[in-house]
Amino acid sequence: MKQVLVIIDGLSDDPISEIGENTPLEVAFIPNIHYIASTGMTGRIDTYFEGYPIESLVCNMALLGYDPRKYYPSGRASFEALAKGIPIKKDDLVLRCNIVSIKDGSLIDFTAGMISDSEARKIISGLNLPYKGWEIYPGQSYRNTLVIRSANISPQNIKCYEPHMNIGKSINDILPESIEVNSDSLKLVEEINNFLLDSQEQIKKIETLGGNKEDKMLWVWSPSSSPYWPSYKKIMNKKAALVAGLDFFHGMAMAAGIHYDVIPNATGYIDTDYRKKGEYAINYLKVYDFVIVHVNAADEAAHARDWNEKIKAIESVDRYIIGPLMYELEKNHKDDYRIAVCGDHKTRCSDGKHIGDPVPFAFSGVGVEASKNKFTEKDCLNEPLYNSLEFLNKTLFRGE
Repeated sequence: MKQVLVIIDGLSDDPISEIGENTPLEVAFIPNIHYIASTGMTGRIDTYFEGYPIESLVCNMALLGYDPRKYYPSGRASFEALAKGIPIKKDDLVLRCNIVSIKDGSLIDFTAGMISDSEARKIISGLNLPYKGWEIYPGQSYRNTLVIRSANISPQNIKCYEPHMNIGKSINDILPESIEVNSDSLKLVEEINNFLLDSQEQIKKIETLGGNKEDKMLWVWSPSSSPYWPSYKKIMNKKAALVAGLDFFHGMAMAAGIHYDVIPNATGYIDTDYRKKGEYAINYLKVYDFVIVHVNAADEAAHARDWNEKIKAIESVDRYIIGPLMYELEKNHKDDYRIAVCGDHKTRCSDGKHIGDPVPFAFSGVGVEASKNKFTEKDCLNEPLYNSLEFLNKTLFRGE
């Protein structure tokens, strides 16, 4: 049997006045996803774990069957390091390192205006790092990685503020903090903060030749340690392939022994190549029985508080990924497939924040009775509620 899971990051939302008190999902033209809902079942998934951040790593690892209470490495940065081929040892500390925009001492854009890869690399390569054992690696656009070797400090001892959740706040109010009051932790946090504040002047000097630029600085968050995961074969008894654009998901795949390729123009942002993602998913079905597709664009649009772009992202997933996948499954695997579409967490366009409400799912295929439902937050509201850790075994993998 062929099994497909499509995760639309940040899918659900609250009603928005500009679109008639509807959500982006409710007004999006998604005939293929509605077909899955009407010919199968719908419901909701509880992806929230008390005491853990409402963020893509926690929610997605749980959807795949990895319990965050056992396997969460306190942040996603170490997975991004894995995807870049950066070796991480037990005592190293890894942090995500955004290039952000600031104005009058406040954080105004967590993407630095969606800075280009080339401009970001120019900045990262031109920085002077203050201490031996500190390493910074360029990534995708504004997303970079800071590694502090032999820090010998638990990432749980450092509180960092996610830049996309704190737009408009004074940077002095949201700089990293030491949770434990010990000299090593306090000293490291002070060193990190001094480096972040100094990065403003460093970046200004680097950009001088390029003309007048918006003020930028580095921003670290999601501190993490080296992840140690059992293979996906051991956890779920599946040989799987992944379609995704984000480094952290590639790192998760590496840790789990899930196959993936770096897909050209799969950016993890609103300009991602949906069509190419659909093509890779279909090609993987020729070799793998379980294919995971993750699309981050709707989440990024919501962080930018752009409901119109979020609608376009959801529609693009339906048109260029779900549609071709359904055609392939119906044509070559009829009566021997299952497909599920879901969100991982709610991301509100009103304030760009992640919310821990249950997210909708639609599921159809062999052995599933038709619900004749549509796929919206309202239509799924009174349907079955699953914990994310049990979701796959109660849908795609049930009866195995």
